[in-house]
Amino acid sequence: MTLRSIATAALAFAFLIFPNRSRCAPRRQSDTPENFRKLSQEIANLSPDPCGPPYAQVNWDSTNVESQLLDRAAEIVTDGLNATQSNSQPPRDRAAAALRNLEEISAETDAAWPDENRFHFQILDLPPALVVKMTIRMHDKFYVYGVPAEDSGKPNHSWNMVGSDDETDEAGEHDVPAIHIDLYPLQRGPSANARFLAVFGLFGCAGSNGIAYDAREWNPQGIGSLDQIIEQSGAFGLDDKVPSFQRIGKLQTEGSRITLPYCWFSAIDTWDNPSLCAADTYDLSGDSVKFISRAYNRPDLVPVAKAIEYAQKRDHEAVEGYCASSDVAGRLVRDTPPFIFAGELHVTRTGIGKEHVEFGDGPAYHFDVEKRGARWLIASFTTE
Repeated sequence: MTLRSIATAALAFAFLIFPNRSRCAPRRQSDTPENFRKLSQEIANLSPDPCGPPYAQVNWDSTNVESQLLDRAAEIVTDGLNATQSNSQPPRDRAAAALRNLEEISAETDAAWPDENRFHFQILDLPPALVVKMTIRMHDKFYVYGVPAEDSGKPNHSWNMVGSDDETDEAGEHDVPAIHIDLYPLQRGPSANARFLAVFGLFGCAGSNGIAYDAREWNPQGIGSLDQIIEQSGAFGLDDKVPSFQRIGKLQTEGSRITLPYCWFSAIDTWDNPSLCAADTYDLSGDSVKFISRAYNRPDLVPVAKAIEYAQKRDHEAVEGYCASSDVAGRLVRDTPPFIFAGELHVTRTGIGKEHVEFGDGPAYHFDVEKRGARWLIASFTTE
């Protein structure tokens, strides 16, 4: 599968909600560190970088063993948070102590690897929650820990792993060799529930890369809930120097309004770089997160890309939303083939708020777009 396919299809972002520890089968604490060591020894047989040498001798698709190792580490953190002898220490310190022990194991078993590819961690302390990013080789994964107020209808005081991303597993299914996570705290609403943003980068050994934003909120009331409050996926290209398509917006995670920039692949792309980009702004001031606006780098070409997207799905009503008339929308739905790649794109200004867009070679596609009020619409469409 190509990275272009990954960017458009593999970035669907799901979230696993795990049951309380008391509902799970019992597990001896002593088993888990030893399992972690065995998995660490197993993964040491692989190349530290799935895109590095040796290519032929090593199978870089190690998602399964990587996920198992990180899941064992997550269980060890839960045990450390609930250890009676350590309860006088702050939760962050208890988690860090358990994770430092695992770093030492990895340093021993994966000694042949560069340090940056061995097991490491980062803790985002968001009382009453902890978000822990763990990394091994070229894969990151995060786990969320909290203390639900109730367990089976009774007061609860034990730490639980209340959620984890499954993007690592999705990456393995779609042959993505590397995934990187950045974590950011977000402003809380009036209820003061902990919030955070995870920014995922999905990387291949060459070509463009995918991006996914996932914001979560932890509510410890009752049995607890870890809710998704923002989700957006997209892609970034090999660089940000696509001619006439400068990126828009910068990542902003502080304060009551945040901005998430991204690009996406479309029919008007001219090579393995997404041309169209956007920046979404959200308001975090309330208990319910509100979408505010979406700004585009080329609003004049958005209707062309969107109309083609929906025309390929034969969705006349959706196409009509980007056209000046139903007749134009009908022609697009009738004449648009299942696949279009622009190759060379030519945009000519024909008047104030008017442009002619042409691309394709056998057939060639011609669009006239006009700005009507605050929106750009397709005024005519022909093929030849």
